[in-house]
Amino acid sequence: MNRVISLLCLLPLFSGLAQAGNDHFLEVPVVDVRPEYRVERTPIEREVCWEEDHFARTERGHRSRTGTVFGAIIGGVIGNQFGNGNGRRAATVAGAALGGSIGRDIDRQNRPPDAYRRVTREQCRIERDYQDASINDGFRVTYEYAGRLYHARTQHHPGDTLRIRVAVTPAE
Repeated sequence: MNRVISLLCLLPLFSGLAQAGNDHFLEVPVVDVRPEYRVERTPIEREVCWEEDHFARTERGHRSRTGTVFGAIIGGVIGNQFGNGNGRRAATVAGAALGGSIGRDIDRQNRPPDAYRRVTREQCRIERDYQDASINDGFRVTYEYAGRLYHARTQHHPGDTLRIRVAVTPAE
């Protein structure tokens, strides 16, 4: 039983050898060799920087709230002089609001104007360029066999001769 299994396993090997007997190799002359190229694009990122001028506000003097507070007090005192009961309270509140607004406006008029100064800042961004490179992708080989020209593609330069496989099969 073991012999039968061993023979069955070896049978495909022997049939392959029998078929390989119909192949043979020859060295044939090379007539022409031309390199073939492909272009590869490689992205290249680079940082591009430049300087830009901006203007920043510079406050002059101290911003005081004294005018607003003082105006609200004066306005409240004056508003308290009018009306009775709830009307007096409303007049006091209205006088305080109006006086605070007037005091703030006076403070703004008396304050020196804001100044602006030039500030230089560096700005940067990433830009992508591409670099093209020609890469050898093999060789287009023309060779002669039995008086006819044939073409093949190889990875390496074949030199003056090329080894080819010739298979003989019966014509039906």
